[in-house]
Amino acid sequence: MENVSSLVLKAIFQGVISVWPIFAIILAPLAVKLIYDMYRMQRLARSGINDIDKMDGKTFEKYLEVLFNKLGYRVERTRYVGDYGADLVVWKNRIKTVIQAKRYKNKVGVKAIQEAVAAKGYYQCDEAMVVTNSFYTKQAEKLAQTNGVKLWDRDDLVKALLSVRNIQEVEPRILEVSAALETEPQPEHKEIDGQDICVVCGQPVSPKVKQYCLDHSERFGGKIYCFQHQKGVRVE
Repeated sequence: MENVSSLVLKAIFQGVISVWPIFAIILAPLAVKLIYDMYRMQRLARSGINDIDKMDGKTFEKYLEVLFNKLGYRVERTRYVGDYGADLVVWKNRIKTVIQAKRYKNKVGVKAIQEAVAAKGYYQCDEAMVVTNSFYTKQAEKLAQTNGVKLWDRDDLVKALLSVRNIQEVEPRILEVSAALETEPQPEHKEIDGQDICVVCGQPVSPKVKQYCLDHSERFGGKIYCFQHQKGVRVE
């Protein structure tokens, strides 16, 4: 009786061994996918992208301002005038880049690319970029490639977030930055070597242009704009 039982167990064991490679082939891809999905979810959680998905557009812009600062850029938000398709202007390695921020649920289309191209010329930038927490349509990607517009999609944004040291410090600073933007005193105008400059492009302006801005403070808010950028100032 014991011999029969032993033979049955041996047969079952051998049967399992014989079919195990088949199960391994079937289950291996599922196991790999499960491991990758777990890694991806942990990565997304650490990046803070899920919090970005809950932001409104303005908060996303402020978030990117903090992020690009931590990435080593000098950043200026285009909050003084109509943005003309630009939310940030950044400088690094003497390269001036205009950035449009798109916090979307759906894919970003060609309109964002067209606006970025227009803003690049308006702000006299070397490069243009669109940053989104989503992805882009095929048409938008093709138009961006044709016009030399850099695209950061969701994956690129996550990569940038994870590249910043102490990324957990970025999120708490959003409220800090937001509050500062609302309360910080804004300079009446800026100067370089004693000469007044445009608050948008940083180019020197003539005394006549300066005086025109000051004489129309209800429109320009006491700030100095060059002749070109005076046209873009909206009357509040």
